[in-house]
Amino acid sequence: MADLVINQINRYKYETLTRQDLPEGRRYVNRHGEKLPSVTTILDKTKDKTKLIEWANRVGEEQAEKIKSDAAAVGTCMHAYIESHVKIRPLQPAKYAYQYKAYRMAASLMEAYFPELDEVWGNEVMVYRRGVYAGTTDLVGVYKGEPSIIDFKQANKMKKREWIDDYFIQLTAYAAAHNEMYGTEIRQGVVLMASQDGLIKEFITCGREFESYLDHWNAKVKEFYAIAASESTEKPRLAETKPDT
Repeated sequence: MADLVINQINRYKYETLTRQDLPEGRRYVNRHGEKLPSVTTILDKTKDKTKLIEWANRVGEEQAEKIKSDAAAVGTCMHAYIESHVKIRPLQPAKYAYQYKAYRMAASLMEAYFPELDEVWGNEVMVYRRGVYAGTTDLVGVYKGEPSIIDFKQANKMKKREWIDDYFIQLTAYAAAHNEMYGTEIRQGVVLMASQDGLIKEFITCGREFESYLDHWNAKVKEFYAIAASESTEKPRLAETKPDT
């Protein structure tokens, strides 16, 4: 992996936001003093959890929590490995089996797909739309010739494309915020996924499909603030989240 060269370009001066994990979900505080709900919090609050609840009931609550906790540990470690490589900093040595597994998954992703990265503009980039939402995307840059928002995902077993609508919606949310903050015209989202059973896969959304997912995101933002208003926990300020054309 040491010979995998990444073309990093500091095209934008990215802001650092304060992140807070609260009972009502994650919030980001920007330089304007706004406390904004995260993209993942909005998606979670507006998600239909029927199938998730059915699965938890089927395997048992304790086992369900263990599966989710184990997956989160692998995912966190995989992201840390990729981030260390991108930022060219020392990697913490692996001590546990899940860390070795995560490192192999990350290495497979990078070896297969990082040669397609023409430019890397930033890693763990925090973005927001004033008064609306904020979030952190794994990577921003140019992928296969197109400005893109890129996220790395892990899965116990490889997912089918029709199962990852929320991932694509998430990417369009980050793109809309990045476009507003930095005057970009990002219209492509890339999910690079590694599964614990040894598979890797690339999922790309662009064009009309990308715009459709952005429309879904707009609807979820409105739904989130409607729910929040009914619970009297948020003061809504809705804004159109589609980038200017």
